[in-house]
Amino acid sequence: MKGYEVTDRGKIIIITLIIAIIVIPAAVIISRISNSPRPPDDNGHQIAQQSPDNTAPVVTESPPPVEPDDPPEAGNGEQGSFDPPVEPPDDPDDPDDPDDQDDSGQQTEPEPPEIGPVGINLYAGTMEFMFAPELQDALDDDTFEMLGEFITSPRNTRNSKILVEIPFLPAEETTTITSVITDAFSQYGISRRDLSFETYHSDSIGDSFGIMLLFIEPSSQK
Repeated sequence: MKGYEVTDRGKIIIITLIIAIIVIPAAVIISRISNSPRPPDDNGHQIAQQSPDNTAPVVTESPPPVEPDDPPEAGNGEQGSFDPPVEPPDDPDDPDDPDDQDDSGQQTEPEPPEIGPVGINLYAGTMEFMFAPELQDALDDDTFEMLGEFITSPRNTRNSKILVEIPFLPAEETTTITSVITDAFSQYGISRRDLSFETYHSDSIGDSFGIMLLFIEPSSQK
């Protein structure tokens, strides 16, 4: 059998092939590893990656860590339930109560009761005025002055009497109205025996009530 002798040139070719077989695959693997993205670290810091052309590092922004939502406060011993706050009841005497304020936020005062003259008809011999028995212990000046005009009516004859119609009220308030009207007429020289009081049922809501005065003849007295 004829033997072969490897020349120096053959040795070089063989060594070159061996190096190519080992180095080229290793270079490919290293290149793929260096170009793959790196995961963010545990603190969410930015991680620099080498750009494919190896000219400058590429900085990627890792998302911030997600904080877990705070669990709802427990109430009544149950997880996730809570008791709504309980507001105190309105104080009717509280000056800051919104129910006592107008649209502009200004504090509103309660409407005063209506008192004073309503009207007079001398020819018919009638007069009407408003009176608040809980707030008055005498006629107001305007009503007292009109009372003096009322007795000048032509219906005020020698035989006439004055009928006073007052609302049906508790005894204390009725006594107040009777006393005030009797005292006012006495200042014009008209005695209690010339007055006749009758009550009527009133639908008025409030502190003041209408009082009607009219001259009557004894024969027509109710």
